[in-house]
Amino acid sequence: MDLTGKKILITGGSSGIGLEFTRQLIKRSNKIVICGRDLDKLKKAQKDLPSIDYFQCDIADDEQQQKLVEFVQTHHSDLNVLINNAGIQKNYSFTQLESHIDLIDEEMNINATSQMKLIDRLLPLLLQQHEAAIVNVTSLLAAVPKQSAPVYCASKAAFRMFTQALRYQLESTPVKVFEVVPPLVDTEMTKGRGKNKMSVNELVKEALQGIEMDNSDILAGKSKNVFFLKRLFPKRIYAMIRNG
Repeated sequence: MDLTGKKILITGGSSGIGLEFTRQLIKRSNKIVICGRDLDKLKKAQKDLPSIDYFQCDIADDEQQQKLVEFVQTHHSDLNVLINNAGIQKNYSFTQLESHIDLIDEEMNINATSQMKLIDRLLPLLLQQHEAAIVNVTSLLAAVPKQSAPVYCASKAAFRMFTQALRYQLESTPVKVFEVVPPLVDTEMTKGRGKNKMSVNELVKEALQGIEMDNSDILAGKSKNVFFLKRLFPKRIYAMIRNG
């Protein structure tokens, strides 16, 4: 898929992986719209990258998400790429005998449910384009879980299965469906966690190369090795990832 001259919406686009997608896609002469919850970060991103447009929105809030969709329909009706990048990770143990209900709802909603809803709301627009794409960012932890983040792992696994099934449904349409599967990436979310992290620059570079090659399942960085070795030595790989 050619990644030049496109109109692209990036969720969670004001920091981390989303911001790096924005930077690299602007260099390819694309028009970018980003959304996020933090207005200050959105304004800073636009100050650094004046050509972008932004919309403040918590996509996990149905009313706010609907306003985002209406904004896109009104001001960016030529949208042909949606990058679902927004995500959070909470680390807690269910052995702590306290309620985690709110944390569960927030994590599942932001990482999976809200992005499924956004796809559902924007798909009629994408289907009008000659060529379009949905790019879903999941995680290596969708396939091999770590002990400290069970809900995050579950949410990413759900989004991974959704992505694969959606690809089947859309295979006869102009909308291509891609999945980017990062390993541990050096972002604010992973601060203080793990070692030997992949840089956001390298992750996004690999992701864009994969999309341009029409590689629907993009295993970035160490994800390639982990997926391969999991088939040969599953117990060893699960033990390696378990503690993060």
